[in-house]
Amino acid sequence: MTPLQSQLWQLLKLPAWRCAHPERLPHAPAPPLEMAEVLLVTGQGKLLPPCLSRDLMQALSLNETQLQVMDEAAWLAAGMPSAKVLLGLNLTGDTTPFGWHDCLPLTPAKKQELWNRLCHLFFAH
Repeated sequence: MTPLQSQLWQLLKLPAWRCAHPERLPHAPAPPLEMAEVLLVTGQGKLLPPCLSRDLMQALSLNETQLQVMDEAAWLAAGMPSAKVLLGLNLTGDTTPFGWHDCLPLTPAKKQELWNRLCHLFFAH
């Protein structure tokens, strides 16, 4: 790194690393993502209702980093990352990797099924 690059990294409080290819500096490696406890994948154009994510976090005592929500396209592009509990809503592709999947809005019966499956998946680990 040049002195200016080093100063920039220090100013931004980023970890120092040596770049063998200075031309790639704008494309510095992103830190690896921590594996989520619960990963919820939503199908095209579907947003997770805020009350559902809040209820999941509260019921399972999770913080914001432990519950991750991804769009199905982003999940596929990322190489189909997994988690302790992998859930899917309104999926358009293969549902084999998922521990549980269904469609929004959830009926009371489906909410009960989700809760039973969560208990089985989450607390079995």
